[in-house]
Amino acid sequence: MEVLLSAVLGDLVSRSISFLVDKYYQQKMGMGVDLQCLRHLLLRIEATVLEAEGRHITNRAMLRQLQMLREGMYKGYYLVDTIKNGVLQHEMVNDEVGDHSFSFPKLRPTKRLCFFTRTFTMAFQGEDRKEVGEMLCSLQSITDDMKEFLVFLKGYPHIHRQPYSQHLILEKCMFGRQAEIERITNFLLRESLGAESLGVLSIIGPARVGKSTLVEHICYDERVRSFFSSIVFCSGSDIRSKSFADLRDSGIVKHQSCVAHERSLIIIEFIDDGDVDEENWRRLYSSRSCIPHGSKIIITSRSERFRNVGTTQPLELSLLPQEAHWYFFKVLAFGSTNPVEHPFLESAAMEMAAEYRCFVAANFVASLFRANFCTQFWHLFLRCHRNIVEKHVILFGEHPYTLVQKNHDIYLVENFRDPKFILVNGYKTCLRNDDPKVMLHEVHTGTSKAHGKFEVLVWRSRIPPYHEFVMSCEAQAQQHIIFKRKRELGKQLSSTLGAGEASLSPPADVDAQRINAPPGLLRGELRISLFLSWFL
Repeated sequence: MEVLLSAVLGDLVSRSISFLVDKYYQQKMGMGVDLQCLRHLLLRIEATVLEAEGRHITNRAMLRQLQMLREGMYKGYYLVDTIKNGVLQHEMVNDEVGDHSFSFPKLRPTKRLCFFTRTFTMAFQGEDRKEVGEMLCSLQSITDDMKEFLVFLKGYPHIHRQPYSQHLILEKCMFGRQAEIERITNFLLRESLGAESLGVLSIIGPARVGKSTLVEHICYDERVRSFFSSIVFCSGSDIRSKSFADLRDSGIVKHQSCVAHERSLIIIEFIDDGDVDEENWRRLYSSRSCIPHGSKIIITSRSERFRNVGTTQPLELSLLPQEAHWYFFKVLAFGSTNPVEHPFLESAAMEMAAEYRCFVAANFVASLFRANFCTQFWHLFLRCHRNIVEKHVILFGEHPYTLVQKNHDIYLVENFRDPKFILVNGYKTCLRNDDPKVMLHEVHTGTSKAHGKFEVLVWRSRIPPYHEFVMSCEAQAQQHIIFKRKRELGKQLSSTLGAGEASLSPPADVDAQRINAPPGLLRGELRISLFLSWFL
């Protein structure tokens, strides 16, 4: 009896183990198959999108469908790369020894080649598996409607351009703004009806989001140029005590042609809040009878006060969605190089893209990636970058990128191998000129030595209006700064804590208690002193 019972139990255990192994294997292979299907589907969608972008499509319904394909492609690639990055981070944690910073394990060629395959054959759990399934179903429903789209697409002519690499095309186009371009163009080309003699469109958005570049791109459209006899650019400070007729004669002429009609397009850019004056705008708008019927006005501003001044719904311009921004950054960063060959650099690029969402920062960091695929350099770059971001967040309460957007002073690092601080006390956008300037990547890598006060060129746009983005910097001797800041710290403590504690000399090191000091003690120059003494 005992022998029979033992045999039955052994058989049950064996069957249970076989069942669990088979189920695990099926889940593992099923997840790998889903991810491979998702990649193949994304490749098919990308080929369709690139083909459509190379043709001059005028059908609005097809343009909306093309936009849906783009958005689905961005979200799909972002999901795939996020999963890959999660697997990589897990493997890096297992490979790390001692150092807890972002390290790049050295891979043998055979291990690097099979990394991509292993990434897509791992059994993901919970939300990852659910997201992959939902994304696959969503993209399949979109591609089911592509047959008619492809048939109609063949009837539109090609846009003639050189067969550049994709990253060179993205550097010279308005990426991710196709829907906005189409809306503005439709507004401009729409004939005025009835008593509406002057159409006004407001474009509102934060600084350096691309408002001026978007409008400039519209001005180069041949359809717009043939519709208006003149295109004039004006500053918001020019509208004081002037009429539309005065602006048309005194502004910067972007285009002028001799045609039968005399419709004008006037672009008014409000840069500073001080330029926003509702009384001046109402007086200016009352002079609309002095310009030809059918003329249009475009207003660009950061202020919400212009939301209700237009004759149509305002266009709100914001940062690109995270998925679209990652696609843009990845193409720029790796150029014609396959990211699969550099999995750890792709993970580093994804981290940087998540922190810097604007076009200026994306182009600058992407150019660094494209020029240097050395893993040791990016290990050093990320370690130093994380360090300085952490210090800014603890001492100033915000990320350095956010502080720059607010025109707040920040610190940069000169030469990652021998860190030195550079004070950034200004950030501006200016028109392009060919005067030699110190490049930001030269400061970071130490190829250009900084002395005194100087300007650093962050990035030079390759599309109209060809803006340059410049930082005003000041290089200072570290020991001199620390000594100077300590004296200022003593004065700050004197005024804050009273005369009885004025003689206290601040220590050179900053510990946890100093970081958790009362908010009143962590302001202005005191913060800078703590920052320098702690970091150094």
